Amino acid sequence: MKHETKEQIKKKLSDFLRENPTYLYDNPDILENLYLPHSTGSAVSLVERQVGLLRERNSELRSRLNILNSKAEENELLLEKTQSLILKLLDAKSLSKLTKNLMVGLKNDFSVEFYSLILFGAKQNTAGARFSNYNRAEKEISSILKSDILCGAVRENELKFLFGKDSLSIGSIAAIVIKLDKPLAVLSIAHRDANFYTPETGTMFLSYLGNVLNHLLGSFLKSESSFD
Repeated sequence: MKHETKEQIKKKLSDFLRENPTYLYDNPDILENLYLPHSTGSAVSLVERQVGLLRERNSELRSRLNILNSKAEENELLLEKTQSLILKLLDAKSLSKLTKNLMVGLKNDFSVEFYSLILFGAKQNTAGARFSNYNRAEKEISSILKSDILCGAVRENELKFLFGKDSLSIGSIAAIVIKLDKPLAVLSIAHRDANFYTPETGTMFLSYLGNVLNHLLGSFLKSESSFD
């Protein structure tokens, strides 16, 4: 194949652009990387097009930056609320105080609509929680107990077991099984909207809270003196 000179390549390119006058307009990715001095003549329209593309790109980048900043602020606020709740839980000197602090914190600081904490055992119910026989729980919420963490919709009988009369108002839930060597409890939060908690919902906060409760509940449930 004959080796083409630089002049021949330039001529071919010029001929191609003349035959396809909208090529650069239709291929903005190429136009963005061209150097086009802003002078008189037809080149001005290309310069303006290039400037327009750069402005669009700048606007898009600014929009993305604003979203990132917004999410960073949301995450910082979530972290502050989580730290505050954990400190209140650590400050509890009894099981009833622990469960009450948990219930109040989730409802007031995290705007949780519906809340349920079921402890496994044969003791009396306490503020913000109730006790249930584990064998009964296995029959009623077996899918939740097997999942460790579950987000989304659950069966009607599972909702009723977790939330009682409030179950009729619930569309979706997020639940976590709290356990050490064996299950200790199930913590569930819920919302009226069926799409509020879904399988795609992030579970980092719930997992972190569950890890803290694993240790605190474990010690309180072993001690009869923890009851008020």
